Amino acid sequence: MADHTEVDWNWAFYKELVEDVDENRNIIQCISCGKCVGDCPAAKVSTFNSRKIIQKVLRGDQSVLKDSDIWHCYLCERCKRVCPKENINIPLLIINLRNESFKRGYGPKYNDLRKYVEMSERFLTKGTVLEEPLGENLPQERIDELNIICNFARIKYVFKASKEKQKPKRKKSEGKKK
Repeated sequence: MADHTEVDWNWAFYKELVEDVDENRNIIQCISCGKCVGDCPAAKVSTFNSRKIIQKVLRGDQSVLKDSDIWHCYLCERCKRVCPKENINIPLLIINLRNESFKRGYGPKYNDLRKYVEMSERFLTKGTVLEEPLGENLPQERIDELNIICNFARIKYVFKASKEKQKPKRKKSEGKKK
């Protein structure tokens, strides 16, 4: 954020987002360290950069509502877990920006949505975005929330990775009859 002077900041957009979702107030604590981007699965396969999104919001740059980037986030909360500052909830900010984008008649472009659906399908069915796994399993609360989002968006993908984890493993000897 050091590239900008005090003149560059426009607090109206930030205040509007805070008025809509009070927890967005905490993004002002961002120190632009980049840990959120370095650990982000969406950043590995797209142009998604949560640090730049926060900078745009704090500068009052409402073009962020038209950017493809806000549609590439998986809402997996890895950014929230690695952030050295407490209570910066980037996924909540992204949801708020998506809602605001729809309210103003922008929404995702077809190619962005198609790419998002492809990435989401890979994530939801295999638990990975790339060949490397995302690390720890998502909490059940997050899986349930993603199911609700997918159902709302009419995406009928099965969370195979989570369901396989929940199924009891049968021993080979149990399957054989004597």
